[in-house]
Amino acid sequence: MSRDFLPFRWRSTVAVLLILVGLVIYSLLAMVVGTYFLPDHWAAELGFYLVAGIAWVWPSAKLIGWAARTDAKPLQ
Repeated sequence: MSRDFLPFRWRSTVAVLLILVGLVIYSLLAMVVGTYFLPDHWAAELGFYLVAGIAWVWPSAKLIGWAARTDAKPLQ
C-alpha cells in the first residue's frame, strides 16, 4: 500500500497551489524584514536580498519532487 493518499494529478495541483501561496507569503515576509529590520546600508540589503532570493528554491524543489513521484509499482 502506498503511503501517499493523493494520486499524481492531485499532488501536482496541490504542489502548484502551495508554491504560489507560499511564494506570495514568503515575498511579503522578506519585504517586511528588509524594510523594517535591516540596517540602512547597501551591503546589508544586498546580502539579505541575495539570500532571501535564493532561499525559497530548496523548499520548492522538495515540493516539486514530492509532486513528481509516480504511482507505478516496482517490478518484482
